[in-house]
Amino acid sequence: MSKTKIALLFGGVSGEHIISVRTSAFIFATIDREKYEIHPIYIDSNGKFWIPTVEKPIYPDPTGKTELEFLEEFVQANKIMIPSDPIELKKLGVSSAFLGLHGGSGEDGRIQGFLDTIGIPHTGSGVLASALAMDKFRANILFQSIGIPVAPFIELEKGKSDPRKTLLNLSFSYPVFIKPTLGGSSVNTGMAKTAEEAMTLVDKIFVTDDRVLVQKLISGTEVSIGVLEKPEGKKRRPFALVPTEIRPKSEFFDFEAKYTKGASEEITPAPVGESITKTLQEYTLQCHEILGCKGYSRTDFIISEGIPYILETNTLPGMTGTSLIPQQAKALGIDMKDVFNWLLEISLA
Repeated sequence: MSKTKIALLFGGVSGEHIISVRTSAFIFATIDREKYEIHPIYIDSNGKFWIPTVEKPIYPDPTGKTELEFLEEFVQANKIMIPSDPIELKKLGVSSAFLGLHGGSGEDGRIQGFLDTIGIPHTGSGVLASALAMDKFRANILFQSIGIPVAPFIELEKGKSDPRKTLLNLSFSYPVFIKPTLGGSSVNTGMAKTAEEAMTLVDKIFVTDDRVLVQKLISGTEVSIGVLEKPEGKKRRPFALVPTEIRPKSEFFDFEAKYTKGASEEITPAPVGESITKTLQEYTLQCHEILGCKGYSRTDFIISEGIPYILETNTLPGMTGTSLIPQQAKALGIDMKDVFNWLLEISLA
């Protein structure tokens, strides 16, 4: 039986580079090898593509390794002399690309557009859905339009207004939560109790980003819930998983709380009651649909006084062995090998 040749793209230039490496190690180890021949393609933090030249590429264990150590081992194991032009992907003869990327140019539609341009199908959402989900300001406008609760918010854009004046005259009260409009994985996010604290955070974000989302801080129970799509003939059937409650040991579920072992407690299924669970499942499916997501997505909420307020939708959520979607799939008796088969089948359809 001949196998379908698949590229696994991972790494990337975003602040979530190391999470992508961990995610893709799990994907590489879990994909059905009876059906697929996997070729890992490492994109380093400078955007260089490292394409293996051996017949059966190796994915080294990234545990405990720095980015440089992992790169050196990956290059040596796969006999790569120099980085490749990204267009070389076309010459590999792959039928699809499995996207193990997160954040930034891996999740905002740019890599999706590149693959579309060179004619390689890929897992996950397309250009438009990826870009919309990454743009938290425009995504919030869409969520509001279909009646999903969204905490009051505004956007500040560098060079277009006086941020200090705006922060001193908000139409909603402090405290607020501040994050890059186009950021991912809670990098450079934080709470501000006053306009001065807010300005400090905004200035910090403006060093690297042009747009900042300022949103009324809603306190409550943080939950996250995934959507998977199962191919049925030529159609895709989306269905919601069960929610996970997240209890960070720090004040917020920031980057460190998400990705440091023991920094948060995750409870799947979340003990939020049948009614709230049903509402979360309805909302996450609506978010998936209004953005135009494909294959899978994960949406985060804060439940306050019985109302789930949306935080954001992720089109390429974490897929390490302990990530939220694998936890939720396991709670429903769904094997991740089957999930990866579904994603690839959808991309190849």
